[in-house]
This record gives sequence, C-alpha cells and structure tokens, in this order.
Amino acid sequence: MRLTLSTDPLFICRVDAVVRRTTSNITHLSPDDVLLEAGPDAVAAVRHLRRASERSGLEPAAAITSTAGTLPARWLIHVHPPGYDLRTSSEHLLRLAYRNVLAAADAVGAETVAMRPLGTSAPYWPLETAIRVAIGVLPNTPTGVREVRLVLRTAAALEPFAEALARR
Repeated sequence: MRLTLSTDPLFICRVDAVVRRTTSNITHLSPDDVLLEAGPDAVAAVRHLRRASERSGLEPAAAITSTAGTLPARWLIHVHPPGYDLRTSSEHLLRLAYRNVLAAADAVGAETVAMRPLGTSAPYWPLETAIRVAIGVLPNTPTGVREVRLVLRTAAALEPFAEALARR
C-alpha cells in the first residue's frame, strides 16, 4: 500500500472512501465538516446506523461505513479513535483503529482512502506517537486498499509526517 500526504480539505478528496473521526455516538452534538459537506442524505444514513445497529454506540477503535452522500467519495468510514490518557496505555487501540478502518474499507471494496491521521485531533496524542503508529500500521496491515492519503490541516502539520515517511 502507498501512503501519500495532502493538505486538501478532506471532503474534496477524490477517493473511494473518506474516513471521519467520531465519538461513540456517531451522530454526536452536531455534524462535523465532513458530514455537513456530505449532505442531508449522508446525515440521515448516519442517524439510521446509530438507531439500527449501533444503539450502544461505537467502542473505541471501532469503524463502520455508510454512504458518502454528495462527497466525491462513495463511502464514509466512521471511526472512533481512542483518546490519549497519560494514566493508561491505549496505543494498542490506536493501532486497532487503523486496522479497523482498513477492514471497513475492504468490506466495501474501497481501494483508495483519505483520512486525517488518528490522534491528531482532540484529545491529542503525542505527535511522535501518532506519526509512528500511522506510518507503522497502515502499510504493514494486509488489505486490498492501494492508497491511504493522510490529510493534514496545515503545511506545518504535514512536515513531520513527510519527514517520517522519508525515513521509512
């Protein structure tokens, strides 16, 4: 699998699946930028998922799929990454979240995926951990996904990922 980096907005990426970070309640307080851009049909699909199959919410590291509405992608993958906590070691859950994203992509036949690196949104993981896990797990997990595009919010955020990829 090929890892690429981008600073394009996640919701304009022309890929098979876009990964959306969520909480255990996949329809939490208000739709995020990706879900808003996906439109009302995607919001309705997410609400249906919540009511029909995930009544108790998503466990940390779980990933599920829905249609992507008006996005250029066909699928939305909703993942609940674990939060960082100094008192507990949950790095294994961060690794599992990436594996579950790839498994969800495989389940719908997605070969290209765009996502923000897990752990780079609140609650933030130490950056070196977030980079090490992303770059260590994604290309080393058996999958039919050919490309994962890691989408960073700024060029400054992109730089440490690019340096790590170059050292790989």
